[in-house]
Amino acid sequence: MKKLLIIGGILALVAVVTLRLVSNKKKINENKQVVDRSKIPVSVAVATVGEKELSSSFQLPASLAPIEESKIAVSISGKITRLSIENGSRVSKGQIIGTIDSQLKQLNLEAVELSEAKLKRDYERTKELYEGKAATETNMLDAKYAYENKRIEADQIRKQISDGNIVAPFSGIISNKSLNVGEFTNVGTVIATVVNIQQLKAVVYVNEKDAYRLKIGQTVSVSTEVYPGITFKGKVSFINPKGDASHNYLVEVLIDNNGKNVLKAGTYVMVTFRSETDAKALQIPKIALAEGLKNPYVYVVNGNKAEARKIIIGREIGENIEVVSGLQIGEQIVINGQINLFDGSIISIVKNK
Repeated sequence: MKKLLIIGGILALVAVVTLRLVSNKKKINENKQVVDRSKIPVSVAVATVGEKELSSSFQLPASLAPIEESKIAVSISGKITRLSIENGSRVSKGQIIGTIDSQLKQLNLEAVELSEAKLKRDYERTKELYEGKAATETNMLDAKYAYENKRIEADQIRKQISDGNIVAPFSGIISNKSLNVGEFTNVGTVIATVVNIQQLKAVVYVNEKDAYRLKIGQTVSVSTEVYPGITFKGKVSFINPKGDASHNYLVEVLIDNNGKNVLKAGTYVMVTFRSETDAKALQIPKIALAEGLKNPYVYVVNGNKAEARKIIIGREIGENIEVVSGLQIGEQIVINGQINLFDGSIISIVKNK
């Protein structure tokens, strides 16, 4: 009897535990059910689309580059016998800054010049004999050919000796010197680099509409944190007639660099362009873009719902972005609360700009 009571108690306990587990599972499943929020309004802030004046100026970042930069390489193989440059040396255009050993070529030239002089005398004597009918035309032509052939050989050796001179291609400052006197070089070996920073060049990429507002020779302002409060003057020297796939145009700006505050190549600067004409454009706050500039779309207020709409954007204008197409003046767009929206969401406007 006692044994039956124990078994009955165990069965009852199992039944109670089972019922409790079933109840808990039911509650968990109820909690997992997705709440339909499509009928719940999302609180948003909106702004009205309208035209705003374009600024008469715009800024773009750039790094300065030298107006000229060239590697100085040797034209012949041999040992460097003289090199009168160091990093930072100033050189002039055409200046001989070093030489490659040409002693053997000089000796060879002397021998060839002796032969040339002899052949020249032979040719002149044979020519006189020919004119006096004491030599044949063939004798005269052979002597002329031998002389001219030797003269050409001498000129070739002189050119080889001249190629042994290491010459600065333009005026500038030496950088990246890599070889010294006594080292051997091969044809094309780079000795050093020369840079000309009397003028510096800033290269920027300007969007299509702004590029059409620029002109060759137009004055621009250049500033840098290196010289706070100081403005450098530059001029537009080139506007690429062909834009890239994103409708941006390469523009080069030349800056004179011979004043009191000297700039260095590689310096980060801001280039300020000033437009000659003012205009207006459809603009919206950048924060209205639901996924940023790469996938530009906004939520437009349509009654009490938000409508996702793709737009085509143009230039960035401070905190705003130009809208080329996709929106109309007077439409309202969501500028805050987009993270909780989808196309067709019910909205509740809490702030209107």
